[in-house]
Amino acid sequence: MTHLTLLHLDPRSRDAATDLRDANRMHQRIMGMYPDTLTSGDAARHSLGILHRVERTPQSTTVLVQSAMAADPTTLPDRYATTQQRNLTPLLDWLADGRTIRYRIDGSPTRSVRDGTRDDRGRLNRGKPAPLHGKDAIDWWERKARTAGLELHETLDIPQEPATGYRATGPIRHTLTRFEGTAVVTNHHALRTAITDGIGRGLAYGAGLLSIAPHRG
Repeated sequence: MTHLTLLHLDPRSRDAATDLRDANRMHQRIMGMYPDTLTSGDAARHSLGILHRVERTPQSTTVLVQSAMAADPTTLPDRYATTQQRNLTPLLDWLADGRTIRYRIDGSPTRSVRDGTRDDRGRLNRGKPAPLHGKDAIDWWERKARTAGLELHETLDIPQEPATGYRATGPIRHTLTRFEGTAVVTNHHALRTAITDGIGRGLAYGAGLLSIAPHRG
């Protein structure tokens, strides 16, 4: 089963404001809504299928959290957020090739830039990821969408605030671009996997959650 939890953050909450400024703190806050026995180890987020996206408007901020297990919002600090929960499984079961959908995703488009160094076998190292912008970012999303079983019809690209923060290994920074529009499903099995697994880099820090809805136009 796939669950969606909406956290409508209280603008008066200092905890929420602090989490919004630090992507790693937000990641830890979200992981705290699941049992400790299931959220230890590097593969915890992936094993529970936890993805999230921050959506801001001039009036409010909402964090969408998707997971294979229902979240427990009672673990959040007092007056942190009001919450709603939905079961996404009926929507995923509705998917079929040829259906038209609306989509939204905050992606972290990158490419590897090699620095000329080699590994111990003499092969060129892959290099560090460099963020993509503009047409390069759109091209990245078009490639990812095809792999995810989508034929894009309309695409808007909207730069978002980067996901930044700190963890034990050093600073975090993921450049985010929101892609939204309409598409036709070409492979509903691949699309379902992309929705539940996420797309691209930065999955722990607010990137890669692909949201869909039937297109009524």
